Parts: sequence; C-alpha cells; structure tokens
Amino acid sequence: MSYKLLFSALLLLGVFLFTTEMPYAQEQGVPSDSLVSISLKDGTTLTGKIVHEDEVSLKVVTPAELEVEVPRSSIISIKPLRGRMVEGQFYRFDPNYSRLMFAPSGRPLRKGEGYFFDTYVLFPGVAWGFTDNFSLMAGLSVVPGVDFGDQLLYLAPRIGFQTSDEFAMSFGALYATADRDAVGIAFAVASMGQPDKSFTAGLGLGYTKLEDEDLEFGDHPVILLGGNVRLSNSTALVSENWLITGGDFEFGNQPFALAIRFFGERLAADVGAILIGEVIEEGFPIPWLSFTYNFGR
Repeated sequence: MSYKLLFSALLLLGVFLFTTEMPYAQEQGVPSDSLVSISLKDGTTLTGKIVHEDEVSLKVVTPAELEVEVPRSSIISIKPLRGRMVEGQFYRFDPNYSRLMFAPSGRPLRKGEGYFFDTYVLFPGVAWGFTDNFSLMAGLSVVPGVDFGDQLLYLAPRIGFQTSDEFAMSFGALYATADRDAVGIAFAVASMGQPDKSFTAGLGLGYTKLEDEDLEFGDHPVILLGGNVRLSNSTALVSENWLITGGDFEFGNQPFALAIRFFGERLAADVGAILIGEVIEEGFPIPWLSFTYNFGR
C-alpha cells in the first residue's frame, strides 16, 4: 500500500476540519435546547439554556430554573457545553465516546467531529466523521530507530448507526501494513445502554495479506465484550476483553483489559492494564496508556 493513500486521507481530514469548524457558538447560532456557557464582560460566566433572543438581549434559564435576561452588549462569547444536566448538576460528555480502549464502541463518530489519539506515545493517529454514519481513521507509528518506510501504517473506515439513545452499531475494518505485508480485522460491534453506563459486544474476523499472496481470512472469529461506567464528572471505568476462539482456545491466553478514563471537555486519557493469565504468571500485567483529543463541532 502506498504512503500516498495515507497522506491523501490526512489531507482530506484537514480540509474538512478547517472548512467546517468555527470557534464560537455565537457565530454559528445555538439551538434553543442546548446548554451554553456565556462569558460576560464583568468576568462572570452564566450557564443555562437560551429560551428567547432578540437584537438587544438573550433570555437564559439556569440549571436552578432562574430566568435571567442578558444584554447582548455585556456578552463576550457564547460557547456550547458538551454535556447534559442531571438533577440540576452538569455532566460533561466523554470526549472518547466512540471507542473503548483499543476497539471501537457501537457509537459512530458524529459529522463534523474528529479526534487525535496516541497509544503508548508510539502509535498516533487521527479520525474524522464525514457524516453521522461514516468516519475514517488513519495513523502512522513513530517507533525510534525504525526507518520511515518500515513504520506501521493503519487505516480504519467505519460505518455506524445510532438507532436510539440506548442502542448503536458499527461495521468496519482495520488495515495495518509495514514492509508490504498487511494484517487486519473486519468487525461488527454494538453498544447498549446510556453513554454513562453501557455494554458493548462485537465480532471480528482477522485477515492477512502477505506479499505476492491472496487475502486470507482466519477460520475463527474473535469475540469482543466490554463496556463503560461513569464514576464522576471527569472519570469513568472502561473494560475491553477479547475471546480468541478456535481449536487452541485457552482461557489463560485471553486478553482482558481494564482502565480508568480521566476526561475533560475535549481531552481523555486512559490508564490501565491488559491482563493475560500466562503473562501475569511470569511477572506483571501489561500496562495500557493512551490519550484522545476530540476536536470539531
């Protein structure tokens, strides 16, 4: 596979990013049911929903159900809040909602949103939602001491559907190549439950494409079981577990992973461990470290 394909994909992502993103909701218009943060010239910040506006002022309803009229002349900026109100308290959205740890969740990346990610510092990449149903991820490893032409290149197109607030499914494939040989996995995954507490299950079928040989799929699927539970306004527990089926299946060889996700409005970091029985018997679990920065709308 040519590196030109990767660079073309990254260039296309960049064009979409810079032609669609705007810095402030005041410039774009804010839906009447959206939570916003209004910065005022006196240094205060007002949080609530805009229920009425005209050329002179805005009428805002706060989480405490207070109605406040704000003169436009006193406003510095209006910014949409990425979250929701629960019993009068604001809970921000998880910026890494479309993924577990390594694997995708069933929730598709929304149109106009993207993210930059980096796993173990050595495996960065970027993804972009071209529509509410189609996204593309691309990346290139940066392993020290490895020539540029021998670095691992990876692509993952994905089609997803959010059919309701509590159910979403995605289909796609991961393609990774280095030095003309390629491996990957085709997958289908579904998530059930609210974003703050959900269960994810999926099936994957691995494949290889060696130089001068035909594409060859594996004989047995891989089963994905995972989920997430919010612990606070800025932390969540994430689990991702793989069952590699087949005649050589041994429970002690299966990877089970658990991480704490720390997140703000845009940035999320996963810190955890991959637990494989035979590896633990020889020493310690395999550490897991990754972070994601969500950008776009």
